[in-house]
Amino acid sequence: MASVIVVDSELSDSLKEYAHIIDAANQNTELSSALQPLVTGQDISDKQAVIAQLYKHSGAETLRKLTDKEFEPSVYLLIHILTQLSPSTLDDASSPLFKIILETNPSEQPTIRDRKSIKSTTVLSILNTIFNLLPETSKTRTYILSQILHVVKVSNLDFSLIEKSIGLRLITWLKQSGSSDEEIRSTFWKFITLDSRFSAKSLNLIKSFTATYPLNASELAQLITFSLSSDVVDVSFLVNNNVSNALGANSQDKLVGIFTKFVQGELVQVTESEAEGLPFEKINAKSRILSLAKFFSEQSSSAEHDSIIFKYNEIPNVSSTEDFETLLVDAIKSGVIEGKLNQVEETFYLTRVNRFVLAGNDQQNAKNWADVRTALLEWRNSLTNINEIVKSSRENIVNSSN
Repeated sequence: MASVIVVDSELSDSLKEYAHIIDAANQNTELSSALQPLVTGQDISDKQAVIAQLYKHSGAETLRKLTDKEFEPSVYLLIHILTQLSPSTLDDASSPLFKIILETNPSEQPTIRDRKSIKSTTVLSILNTIFNLLPETSKTRTYILSQILHVVKVSNLDFSLIEKSIGLRLITWLKQSGSSDEEIRSTFWKFITLDSRFSAKSLNLIKSFTATYPLNASELAQLITFSLSSDVVDVSFLVNNNVSNALGANSQDKLVGIFTKFVQGELVQVTESEAEGLPFEKINAKSRILSLAKFFSEQSSSAEHDSIIFKYNEIPNVSSTEDFETLLVDAIKSGVIEGKLNQVEETFYLTRVNRFVLAGNDQQNAKNWADVRTALLEWRNSLTNINEIVKSSRENIVNSSN
């Protein structure tokens, strides 16, 4: 939705009001005195001279003297005046206005007790308003989006402030503004890296984005870092054709090797030195779950294992009964496996398990699809004569009660 700044006064009156605000902050009358010879009644003799005076007296150092409640409406008043004097002010990424706003952003966030100081969220609100004031096709929108992301990053603001408002529409906005593919890719990954929770929503955005845009080595590293750091266990859904091609092109990279094994369900045991700052303990724990899922997936469709009931002593890579039960509970919580545990008989009845269908792994995918087909045929066969079976069982119950 487009934004509109409404000011119910003549331009000359707006100039007087703004000059009064700035002079009060500086405790002098310099701006009013500078504007006086340039504004006669409703006439402005030299618009460029007025603009120059406004910028001269509206530096970040001056605006920081305003309270947070004063700052935002004052900036909107300044925007109104500047756009009346020069309509192209906002649609120019090099406009001094943007520099002033960004420099006013506090380097340190105010404390809870400091309610008057300008807040980064207020700066973010102003940038958001400017973005909405610009037409959809304005190239300056790309610049404003990048500055919004910059403010969130340097101010350590919560990602939730922009997650919903920007996430699903970011690529559309960038395309509408005529951004190049390189600019779109750069801005997208800047947005994603702001999500310090490594959420499932962002993973889905990555999945959607990489289905269209290929990845270079740096972008692939960001994808891997994000997905391995996430609480989401099975991230194999991220491996589409573009990701698969990037993995193949960078197969010699250590991190790529770890990720490739991880998404295939192979057990990885990453040391702290190998992790390069990644949460290696989390990665290892998730890998154990995926390895267990791969074991169930392979064994449940194997001719050598004629049942979906597994005994504890069949399970690999577990040190004890307690270790397996804990691992199994974690796997069920993650949604990778479903089934019923019988602690008395020390068995597990498998009802569902994730299968690893990865782009580029044609041989394994063919086997997985064959397993799915077999499971569906078994399910269909189990439904054969179901009505007769139910009817017979009902009759047996009735007869046994007589």
